[in-house]
Amino acid sequence: MRHFIRYNLIGIVNTAITFVVVWILYECFHWNLELSNFLGFVAGGINSYIMNRSWNFKSKNRKSREMLRFAVVFLCAYLVNLFVLESLKEAVPAAGNYFSAGYVANVLANLAYIVVSYILYRFWVFKAK
Repeated sequence: MRHFIRYNLIGIVNTAITFVVVWILYECFHWNLELSNFLGFVAGGINSYIMNRSWNFKSKNRKSREMLRFAVVFLCAYLVNLFVLESLKEAVPAAGNYFSAGYVANVLANLAYIVVSYILYRFWVFKAK
């Protein structure tokens, strides 16, 4: 349970980083939604690896193997996110004047990412030997 709580605390920070990057790139600079989403995930993903390795799971595994697994999970979870994003970006309404339908879809897609990534990080990437 401790890992799950810490994972979610780290996830809050990662999500905030991701959302801020996406909001700046997509809403302020009007970059492509998919590119903004990807760059937001990269920024959050870097923080995720560092914080989960050092604070949450206190991993002593080989970094090269662990980083490769982390990248595989990151990519798989990101593809789930992208699928949800693409499926919902035309289907959900905007949220007031501040958040477009694309951004709302991005928030929902992030929820899918969180579930998939936690399970794989916990039981495959940072699994104690």
